[in-house]
Parts: sequence; structure tokens; C-alpha cells
Amino acid sequence: MICEIPISPRDAGSAFRRLVAGWKHDENKVFVLRASETIEDPRAFYTEHFPEIGLPVALAEDVNAGDREHQRTSEIWMEVRFDPRHPNAYRHSSNAQPLHTDGSYIPAFPNATLMACVANAGEGGETTFIDADDLVACMQREDPELLAEVQARTIAHARSGDRRQEKIIDKNGGHYLVNWNYYCVDAAIDAEGRAVAERMFAYLQNSPLVKQHTKGVKLCPGDAVTWKDRCVLHGRNGFVASKTSERFLWKCAIDVGNFGNA
Repeated sequence: MICEIPISPRDAGSAFRRLVAGWKHDENKVFVLRASETIEDPRAFYTEHFPEIGLPVALAEDVNAGDREHQRTSEIWMEVRFDPRHPNAYRHSSNAQPLHTDGSYIPAFPNATLMACVANAGEGGETTFIDADDLVACMQREDPELLAEVQARTIAHARSGDRRQEKIIDKNGGHYLVNWNYYCVDAAIDAEGRAVAERMFAYLQNSPLVKQHTKGVKLCPGDAVTWKDRCVLHGRNGFVASKTSERFLWKCAIDVGNFGNA
């Protein structure tokens, strides 16, 4: 599921060619770009190389812009930065973040998220992933009734003026797709849908098999990670930090491998 690719500012093109080529294979779902040399400004570096990665989409949000319904900024990059002023926002807290997909409430979300690391706390802070296929295998063993429910029922997610209605787990050919974020489940959902969402959240939090199959990726300055948003659930391990920006990543939505008319 996870592919690691070394990247150097002196030959970035070869790394991005490997990324785009590997993206075409279904079994590759998470790509870690490991900086073999110092990358002074990760956001500028990856922005410069968007033409070799794919098309970024301006879906950034900022907690300072307003409440959860009014945080869209029309920018490409957004901060995932430890900031103790915002303890209730996962992008800025040091808490563990539950497994989710980024595009759960955005109908036209591109195929990927990319995060570029500026700094990371010494202990914890790994980005975590579970393959959708592994998740289904876990549920088949531990809670087949819940699996049947989430494959049969569509669940609406809503935030920032967007709304998307999908099955939490669906199937495309021989592979499973996921669309899930507990904290973005539409507040207007019916009681039966809410009960399913609560059960799904509890399952992901408490399942021994899910924990066993969830893998962590620790990013270092200059590294980046990108993943197929509908093919995995991702989250974050909690971390220890006392100063603003001890963990700091830039994040964007991007359509990897889509080069428009190029």
C-alpha cells in the first residue's frame, strides 16, 4: 500500500515521474517522498513542481476565517500547524485524529491530498493509513452486520457550503472505496443514518484489527506524502508539543497525474 520514493532538489523530476507512474497501479495507495537533501521551503518546492505532479485544486480552509461553515479561503495550500490557540481544531491540536477521508463532503474532490512537511514534533505525529480493502476484511471478521449497513446506505456529509452523499464503503471493480468523516456527517441526517454513523465511529476507534492494520508514516522536514483519498482512511497519531509550529505541514488537494491539456 505504501510506496517510498527518495527525492532530491537536484533531480526532482525523476521522483515525480516515479510517483505518477506508480499512481496508475491499484495496489499503490500512499506515496511518501523522502527528501535525501535539504529542501529549504517545502511549500515553494512542491508548488514549483505541480506541473510534474498534477492539478492542484483551491479547496483550502482556515480556522481563522470563520466557523466550520465559512472557512473556505479560495487558496490552494492550508496549514496543518500546531497552535494551542485552537485546541478544538484537529489541524491545529496535538490530539490524535480519527480515521477519515478529506473529500467526504466535497462532491468534486480530486483524487488525492498532498502534505509537505516543514517541521515535526520529536515524539508522535505520524500520519496514519488503513487500506480500504483491509478495512473491509477487518469488518467482515469483526462486524459483518455493520459492514452490510454501510455498504447499503448512503450517508450525507456537509461542511463549508458543500454536501456529498455517498456510501461509507462502496466497491469499484475489485477494490473498495471509502467516504467518511464522523465530524462532517450532515447534522440533518435521519435517526437511522445517525445510528449507523455512531456505530462506524465507535468501530474505527475500538477495533483491534483496524489498529493492527493501520500504518503510520512519520514525515521529516522536506518530506511529503500523498494518497488516494477514496482508497484509504487516514488520521494522525497524537504528539507532544509545547510551542506553536513544532509540527507544521502544508496541505493541499490535488489531482495526481492530471495535467490538463499538457
